[in-house]
Amino acid sequence: MATGARDWFVLHVKPRTEKKVMQYLSRSRGFRHLPVYVKVTKVQRRKVRRELPLFPGYVFAHLSPDERRAILQSNLVVHPIPVPNPREMIHQLRQIAHAGRGKAEMRPANPFKAGDYVRVKYGPMRGTEGYVKREGAHATICLNMGILGTAVEVSISPEDVELVERREPSA
Repeated sequence: MATGARDWFVLHVKPRTEKKVMQYLSRSRGFRHLPVYVKVTKVQRRKVRRELPLFPGYVFAHLSPDERRAILQSNLVVHPIPVPNPREMIHQLRQIAHAGRGKAEMRPANPFKAGDYVRVKYGPMRGTEGYVKREGAHATICLNMGILGTAVEVSISPEDVELVERREPSA
């Protein structure tokens, strides 16, 4: 039986063990949450629908000290991360859950911010570098043509870019 006050933790778990941790935690009375998204892939001409963690490697849990000790002894958790502002985290999790109930298409995304310098990893623009520009909810990449003193904006998926260190062009 779990005793003591409960605290919120983000459990950093071993790779691909999120669902196993959720099963383990289901034996306790503590609240646990694993936001998921649906990924549809083709396998041998069949569509396969899989639920994958929206935040791979992390499970959100409200645990007593005894429950925390037990999950740490399970050898599934790498590190429990205490949550300094649980209200904010709960609000963010509720927003994600609300979006999921509304049948919005969700998938993990890179949290780029305006001004980040990125390189396109996939597609016809592979290797292109530019700055992230945000206007409202939309993000675009600005490709500068320094010699002309102008730029071109390109809309691209955040999944297709990676953050890179800004290099000055060689003369």
